[in-house]
Amino acid sequence: MDIKRALRSVHESGKVTVGIRETLKQLDKKKVKLVIVASNCPEEDLERIRSFSVPLYSYTGTNQELGAASGKPFSISTLGVIDAGKSDILALKGES
Repeated sequence: MDIKRALRSVHESGKVTVGIRETLKQLDKKKVKLVIVASNCPEEDLERIRSFSVPLYSYTGTNQELGAASGKPFSISTLGVIDAGKSDILALKGES
């Protein structure tokens, strides 16, 4: 799977949360199916995400690279997938 293509596709056709605050809100509501975190996501944020027992994918790039791969002009340390839309991003559930 081309992760960059999947990230752009989910942003265009699906529903995602961007950032730790919004992702945690949606995790609380049990709407997030997959969380993608940048390699430099703070450990305390990772611990909070792990407490929800939702599949977690560790993106190999930094938050700046995750933002760029998502087609955004800003850095993203945490991204929550609520609806995959036309992307195949949920295939990352089995990976870490």
